[in-house]
Amino acid sequence: MKLFRTSIRAGAILVTAAFAVSTTGAVASPASGVSFTTLTVQNFLDPDEINSDKVKFQTKDPTTVRMQSATWNANATSGWHHHPGVIIGVVSSGSVTVWDGACKQKTYGPGLADGAVFLEGDNMLMQATSTDGATEYVTHVVPYSSTPVYRIEDQAPGCATATTFRTSKN
Repeated sequence: MKLFRTSIRAGAILVTAAFAVSTTGAVASPASGVSFTTLTVQNFLDPDEINSDKVKFQTKDPTTVRMQSATWNANATSGWHHHPGVIIGVVSSGSVTVWDGACKQKTYGPGLADGAVFLEGDNMLMQATSTDGATEYVTHVVPYSSTPVYRIEDQAPGCATATTFRTSKN
């Protein structure tokens, strides 16, 4: 009987450990030092398109639009993730460095060579960091759903090491 109880306890411990690994493994590189405030969320239910002055915007199905403000502290990171739909980021002060899945980066902010506006989407792996802090406004346009998905957590790519993760220039 004692052997039976020991086996059950061991099994319970293994199941608990496996569950902990599977649930904690989903967030490979969590965000830190950045906070988002949602300004509005609205549904764009009538698919539409406009092509004006060489700028085109088109939705083929209903979408959800969410606008947020973001405050980046010094040495903040978004963690590795990707977005469904399209994201437009506008850095209004400071700078934000956007890293792609190959660990190539561009730094955005007022007066910088790459400008202050960037796009994300197409399910591309990315992370954003800020060395000295920043303020940013973000517009998400994602497929319509009663529970819209704005962000999906990812594992850091193989090229992301301790040195490439925190430096602003490589």
